[in-house]
Amino acid sequence: MNITFIGTGFMGSEMVPHLVDNGYTVTVFDQDSSKTKRLMNANVHVAASLEEAVKASSIIMTSVMSNDVMALHVGTENQPGIVNYLNRDSILIITSTLDPDKVATIKAAMPDHSELLDAPIIGGVRYAREGSLVLIPAGSKSAYETAKPVLESFGHVEYVGPSGNGAKLKLITNVGIMAAEAGIRETLDLADVYDIDYDITLHLLQLGPLKPVVTRALDENNPRPLKDSVADEVELLSATEKLVELPMVKASMRRLQMAVDAIEGEARFSDIAHKSTSLKK
Repeated sequence: MNITFIGTGFMGSEMVPHLVDNGYTVTVFDQDSSKTKRLMNANVHVAASLEEAVKASSIIMTSVMSNDVMALHVGTENQPGIVNYLNRDSILIITSTLDPDKVATIKAAMPDHSELLDAPIIGGVRYAREGSLVLIPAGSKSAYETAKPVLESFGHVEYVGPSGNGAKLKLITNVGIMAAEAGIRETLDLADVYDIDYDITLHLLQLGPLKPVVTRALDENNPRPLKDSVADEVELLSATEKLVELPMVKASMRRLQMAVDAIEGEARFSDIAHKSTSLKK
């Protein structure tokens, strides 16, 4: 069975090998061709165009940044999107963090006899590499049952009901996750004021319930740019601004943005545990 995977950045490039390991052949596509060439082997075909990639399979997965989702899926005035190329009875699986209204827009633009699963991911690059992600697909039960074996290639799968629920639950869980990420940085801000060593502070945090967050922050092999966490906060606030006041999200976004701005060039996620992102004296 062939699966199409579109978007082979930090996450996608770690997910595709799990599909191969589970016996699938894979067609990959990315606007940046350098990201797909390193994945090419006997079981991975690199498509020359979006159209070729979409038409190659009945199950199409996408993994791109939130900002790029609508143009990729629905298209623009000058460029068709995925929905324009879907085969009959295709299942489109979107793994990005997304406003539920955008999920509805994409679903409405899809042709008849095709299905959409919004299946966002909980977990970062290391979890993708290890095959221990959590995916939370939502959509029709029949589409879910068809796609379930594919999704299980990446880790644990929790079906969460009707279309849009995956996107909603990703935003809900991100409130706590992002607060914890910014909380690590702010914890160390107080350590700076008290002149307490970062190592002992982070060690003590790892003895409690924040251990997974601290472990992720200390992972120097995590290539995720810190600005991607800020982008997820922006998507969360944009999706919920007319629904509910989320002051903690706004505060955590500001602190993470300050950390991004503190470093010239690209701040990595692990920089939240470094002096380089501390507050200016």
